[in-house]
Amino acid sequence: MSAPASTAPGEVHEVEHRAEVAAPAALVYGLLSDVAHGPRLFPNIAHMERFSGDGTTERVGVWLMSGDRVFPWVALRVLRPAELRIDYRQETTQAPVADMGGSWVVEPRSERTCLVRLLHDCRPASTDPAVLKFIAETLDRNSTAELAALKEAAEREAADERLVVPIEDTARIDGSVEDVYEFLSDAAAWPERIPHIVSVAAREGGDGVQLLDWVTHTERGVDHPSKVVRVCFPSERIVYRHLLLPPLAAVHTGAYTVTADGDGTLVSSRHTVVLSPSGIASVLGEGADVVAAGDFTRRALSTSSTEVLARAKEFAERRRRGG
Repeated sequence: MSAPASTAPGEVHEVEHRAEVAAPAALVYGLLSDVAHGPRLFPNIAHMERFSGDGTTERVGVWLMSGDRVFPWVALRVLRPAELRIDYRQETTQAPVADMGGSWVVEPRSERTCLVRLLHDCRPASTDPAVLKFIAETLDRNSTAELAALKEAAEREAADERLVVPIEDTARIDGSVEDVYEFLSDAAAWPERIPHIVSVAAREGGDGVQLLDWVTHTERGVDHPSKVVRVCFPSERIVYRHLLLPPLAAVHTGAYTVTADGDGTLVSSRHTVVLSPSGIASVLGEGADVVAAGDFTRRALSTSSTEVLARAKEFAERRRRGG
């Protein structure tokens, strides 16, 4: 993509990027239209959620990772399922961009293939040629990376939907929402509170964002390092994605959800793991298949989650008793 050359004030520059995807158009559109899939598709997204909407128009929050920081921004989207198209516009922008929007357009090529077009329209805040060049290069780099990530994710799921493994565990706690949330949010204290957590190094990554480096002791008797980014919504939720993954996983995202239940609390631990086909044999042996890998993953993560929830229960119930 060439840099915008015009210096006319307020001119809108339009660019387009394309990718051929070996997945059905309906599957690709479904992945793009449901914001819950965002972190599963794009490695630089820590979290996405819909703030409001009516099924056609929606206001969406995006927590975008850049280095050791996470930057939240808001997009306004219009879903056009009959056209397999999503139009979007950033609610606010930062210099050197005055306005940014565009579209995802999915065009069927056959029953199992499609063309994805990523359109951008951008109004720079400056007419400086160096600024215009920077914007053009950034759009080109980011769009190319986004399409490559979408292609990889869609083709993987089109090949075998069993690669996506959801896991959920719940517990009822005779304690307050605030105490349960405090336990879950204070990851730095986990090595003293949860037996399989060996160490945690925590640092802030922006408003409500935690960047964690931790080591867990696995059921196979080995210490496993992890890097995790978490977005915290006080007393309600903690969402996260793993940045350092074992060979068996291509993506690992999840959330803790804390809600009042009478005078107690319901807490859930949810994981979504996308298995990496190339890692199955290296971890489980040559005879292992997707089913075995899914079972192994569910068992390992459910065991870990159950332990965390049990310790949260002990913490909150002991505090309610005054202990």
